[in-house]
Amino acid sequence: MAQRPFESKIQDLVYNIDVGLGLRLIQTGLAFLAVLLLMLVVTATQFQGLDNAEAMDYAQLGRNLMLQKRFTTQYIRPLSLALYRNRTGRPTAQIGGHPDLMHAPVYPSLLAGGFYLGRGAFRLEKATGVYPPEQWVIIPLNHLFVLMTGIVVLLLARRLFGFRAAALSLLAYFLSLQVWKNSLAGVGLPVVGFFALLAWYAALQAVSVHGVKPGWAAGAVWLAVSAVSSGLAILTRYAAVVLVPGIALFIGLQFGRRSWRWAAAYAAVAMLVVAPWIARNMKVSGRPLGLTPYTALFESRLSEGDSIERVAVPPKVSPGNQARALGIKWMTRMPELADRKLRQFGNGLFFAFFLAALFYRFVRREVHVFRWCVTLSMALLVLLAGFLGESAERTLDIFWPVVIIYGLAFFFLLLERLQFPIRLLNIAVTSAVMAMTALPLVFAVLPPRTGVPYPPYYAPFIRHVSDMLEPNEVMATDMPWAVAWYGNRYAIYLPPSLEDFYQINDYYQRVSGIYFTTLTRDRPYTRMLKMHASYKTWFPILEGRIPGDFPLAHGFQLNNMDQLFLTDRPRWVERR
Repeated sequence: MAQRPFESKIQDLVYNIDVGLGLRLIQTGLAFLAVLLLMLVVTATQFQGLDNAEAMDYAQLGRNLMLQKRFTTQYIRPLSLALYRNRTGRPTAQIGGHPDLMHAPVYPSLLAGGFYLGRGAFRLEKATGVYPPEQWVIIPLNHLFVLMTGIVVLLLARRLFGFRAAALSLLAYFLSLQVWKNSLAGVGLPVVGFFALLAWYAALQAVSVHGVKPGWAAGAVWLAVSAVSSGLAILTRYAAVVLVPGIALFIGLQFGRRSWRWAAAYAAVAMLVVAPWIARNMKVSGRPLGLTPYTALFESRLSEGDSIERVAVPPKVSPGNQARALGIKWMTRMPELADRKLRQFGNGLFFAFFLAALFYRFVRREVHVFRWCVTLSMALLVLLAGFLGESAERTLDIFWPVVIIYGLAFFFLLLERLQFPIRLLNIAVTSAVMAMTALPLVFAVLPPRTGVPYPPYYAPFIRHVSDMLEPNEVMATDMPWAVAWYGNRYAIYLPPSLEDFYQINDYYQRVSGIYFTTLTRDRPYTRMLKMHASYKTWFPILEGRIPGDFPLAHGFQLNNMDQLFLTDRPRWVERR
């Protein structure tokens, strides 16, 4: 075969760069660089360190998993001690290597892998500014899953409504302030969001492939991807279990012959992915989800704030009283949830379009059914959030990409009905909507910038008091998540009363130090510290009047009496 002339090859290259594959690669590369630039700007202006207790808890779990190859925690909840002691029958509770009973394993496992790759960051002697593992591992990991979720947003929107809707959905997703706030929070929401959206996309693909191609193999593969992704989402956040009913319903309505058997197979595989972790929880605590169900009792009539997590004896409540307390809590929280979270979901604009789209019947049946199945999962999570509180509320953001996609689709329907005679007007209106979407993000990156998260979190203070204790000693504090992460010490959640403290110190574990921060000292003086049953026993100690039988009688103040550290002897003299 004769070779093509050199001039012909040059013409083909120029054509590809001008209108062919080369142009697409250039456009994709420029878009990727724009997203990276946006990511750097948002991170530089909005992140000065973790300010979320859940994020620090996850971080110390990931570090322990990297170092010990076990899912253990240095954040010790008195209730966890009691459950573990009752389950194992040991006369004393295990502090070193204590199993975590609160969190699902996927996100800490990803953090452990990131910490292993960047483990040099932990060698620093002092923490100044942003703690290096947060800056180089935790935030980049969450940003990576934001980028991966963006790819699935593009694929899902293109599958449902075409390329124009897909491109603008992707743009709206990356211009959403809530997306970057969730990523910078460090709590793993981008991870569960990625697995959730991938599960929905794979289910949609399974329905499409199963209906077009002969046989069942291709549809079964996509269905398996959906089931495994659902299982991984649940193993990232338990609240993601709401995905299973919605996706199973979609498969049952759309999969054709024997569709409900396929739906049952999907649910079975998803639960099979979760089963080993459930078995582990049953082994160490006797409960399939460990301590997580107890979070429903927080801020109910059966607890005083968060004291159920802090007590050394599991609460014994009759099922009737428990149901009444949960019902009252749900009725109290739901109006606040609807006003604060749902009405302002995202930035409110696309959620309004999404709600309006629920009343529009799309031509393609799968688009119509898919929307209602997603809405079912979202509604279940809203109902669940009324019981479980802030953590479940955050999880609602995993539905934000679908809200954007359907909201934009309905916006385009309205735009077509207006029938502007000049195409430029369509572009102007669309640009205005995208600009309104980006406004919260624009104002967020403008001055004034986010400051250091003190009070109460300042790594040098925490590491200073933590260094007073040996690695095998235990501290009691009102922010054990921060002591476990920054100080790398075992930290028991400060019991609600002195009596509970004595019980832990005498029967569970000797406490070598106690650390009060602004989380306690900034509470209302009379209503909480002096009169509230859960805090008044600590009030004399906070004022410097230490009881004679209290084992921790030596201490010092930090940061102009903002914080107080007490221990059994003047350890700072020994250090000096």
